[in-house]
Amino acid sequence: MTLSINSYNLMNPISRTTSLSFQSSNSLGANPSLFSNFVSKSNPYEQYIKTAATGIANFLKSAQAMQASALKLMQKDNSSFQARTAESSDNKKVTATASAGAASKTYEVKVNAIATSQTNSGTFLSKVETSVVSKGINQFNITIGGKTTKVSAFISDNDSNDQALTKLKDAVNAAKTGVTASIVTDEKTGNKKLELSSDKTGADQTFEVVDVTGNAMSATGVKNATQLASNASYSVNGGATQSSQSNTIDLEKGKATATLMAPSMEAVKIQIKPDEDKVIAQVKDLVSSYNTMHDRLKETGGVMNSSVRKNMESLVSSSIYERIGIYRNGDGTLKLDEERLKKSLSSNFEQPTKAISGNFGLADRLSSAAERYKEAPASSLLNSKARQVQQFAMYQLSMQMAMPTQVSGWVVNSLY
Repeated sequence: MTLSINSYNLMNPISRTTSLSFQSSNSLGANPSLFSNFVSKSNPYEQYIKTAATGIANFLKSAQAMQASALKLMQKDNSSFQARTAESSDNKKVTATASAGAASKTYEVKVNAIATSQTNSGTFLSKVETSVVSKGINQFNITIGGKTTKVSAFISDNDSNDQALTKLKDAVNAAKTGVTASIVTDEKTGNKKLELSSDKTGADQTFEVVDVTGNAMSATGVKNATQLASNASYSVNGGATQSSQSNTIDLEKGKATATLMAPSMEAVKIQIKPDEDKVIAQVKDLVSSYNTMHDRLKETGGVMNSSVRKNMESLVSSSIYERIGIYRNGDGTLKLDEERLKKSLSSNFEQPTKAISGNFGLADRLSSAAERYKEAPASSLLNSKARQVQQFAMYQLSMQMAMPTQVSGWVVNSLY
């Protein structure tokens, strides 16, 4: 692994248009076989070169991790700055959900009636007595949404009511008509009854059951509806009364919805707002990844160009960031005041959004800097002493190709 440099320019790592002036005869790790041949004959500074290579590799790795964290904050659709929460003043009457990018606003929802599904509840029967349903094949029609389906169940001579009800339930559910059957048990007596319900709410989900062969529907008492299917009735922000087949209503083109739970005497307030907790968690991750990268920079102080650290620290030093709760410590690392950031998000959401995730905001500046260092030859990050050692490495290698005599001692001494 050889490192070579002719020139460097680290003064503008965030420029999108101006490329860095780096030149290298071989970037970090480009020719491991050449490095192995070199260090086998160069013990006086072998460890120094290894330290430089490891330090730069660790720094670049941590810079990439920091960039990944910054890019998450810059995503237009999935950034935490796009996340939303929905709060209801009365969850027993109305609940709500909001997806990324929903407008931050308040809705007032008045519930006149909720949508219901049809239920046909049968008669309680002794589970151990012989079935009241006709023996043999029982056929009956279920009609829902204009479609009729014939359902069949075979009842044996010695079937009990429990067994017969189970067979009818299974037959209805297997038909998948949009009507679901269940068995309800009386906790006190243990008696059981068959119950049929439409799978969806709304007046369009009205259904009818009619015996064709046998008496399954009439004998179990499920021919008639005990609860009718109906539409929801509601209004939003004092507007006109609206009707819905479903209790889930749209507030903003699918980005915000409300679910009607029960009629309300007063309008229920639904507040759609940014998810501050998600923002804080993602900013906290960026600060942590920056501090990790900064630690890697300090660890390589003996070989890294000091301007790299200075330039990175200059990117995060701003009164704008301090106002929203991101401070630079005396050692160059960052500190996040979560309470201050939360207050900033609550009082003026646009300000911290632009400062952190906007164009030339904190995330953008750090990501651009990391990208420049990733694209530049790793050897260009060396300080002057490391470049001298690296340049001598190339010189000695060329000398050894021509002259086998060891000449390392006096040259290395001259560097220290």
